[in-house]
Amino acid sequence: MKASQLLHTAFVCDGHADTFRNLVKKDGDFLHGRGGWHCSFPRMRQSGLNLQIAAVYTSLAEAGPTSTVVALQVFEKIWQTVEASAGRLRLIQTRQQLGELLARMGHGLLISLEGADPLLGNLEMLDVFYRLGLRAIGMTHNHNSPAAGGCGSNPLAGLSDHGRELLDRMSSLGILLDTAHLGKKALDEVLEHFRGPIVNSHSCCQKFVPGERNLEDAQMKAVADSGGLVAVTFVPKFLVSEGPSSSHDVFRHLEHMVQVIGIDSVGIGSDFDGVDVLPTDLQDPRDLVNLVERMLVAGWSDSDIAKVLGGNWLRVLGSVLPN
Repeated sequence: MKASQLLHTAFVCDGHADTFRNLVKKDGDFLHGRGGWHCSFPRMRQSGLNLQIAAVYTSLAEAGPTSTVVALQVFEKIWQTVEASAGRLRLIQTRQQLGELLARMGHGLLISLEGADPLLGNLEMLDVFYRLGLRAIGMTHNHNSPAAGGCGSNPLAGLSDHGRELLDRMSSLGILLDTAHLGKKALDEVLEHFRGPIVNSHSCCQKFVPGERNLEDAQMKAVADSGGLVAVTFVPKFLVSEGPSSSHDVFRHLEHMVQVIGIDSVGIGSDFDGVDVLPTDLQDPRDLVNLVERMLVAGWSDSDIAKVLGGNWLRVLGSVLPN
């Protein structure tokens, strides 16, 4: 089937999955696919997924030093998994490593912090996490963090002084900025302050489903204008207002994104293992073939499909990661 062939010949990147927090909190084995989680190394290989951006999430109940402890536990689980893989799964920290992954069409992880809480408002903590492999940060989850206002909290909360310092330090280190979960004011201020490519790793379109977790057309354009990308997510409540969802709904949002910001600024960020319910035919990475089939039926070219599957992520990461 052509959809499957494209997935195994193109570079494929998923911009967001919460698998490793679940492995820490509820057990399992990423390398051998044990634990019943959506994403695993065997499923990466079966689906053609080359790079999984691994989110390190801490909840509001884990605020303060507890959030740092939890984050470090997740980092350790990622490192243990990579080391146990004997080179089959690589941790991507530099442009060179990303290029090697592309050349070999291998499989890798890139660590992203979902919410700046574990940094405790301290830039020295950022340096520690950077040395441990951190290469992307979403400044908030739904709640306000020490850095910025979250989309589920005070809508008037913008960037803090620490948030501005954090953005500057991220830019100098080569850490990707993820705007998912930012409140509207915070997002506006980030777009004004930050210099460099910005991504939104897992959102959908307000045109179809209103709400601050989804993006307005103007917000998508601003992210794209930075040289970054917007990645469509598979979370049903962001895809449809009610009822079940499918790859049809994901493609509807994806198609609108392409119409608004162009084929070079769109990607995929599933949120696998971050939600209990998924679209009926997108239950794990192996089902990406169903979304690609939608693209083919709509007449998308192979090159355009390859950009959305991972080529655009490759471009953005290649411009941000340190040498």
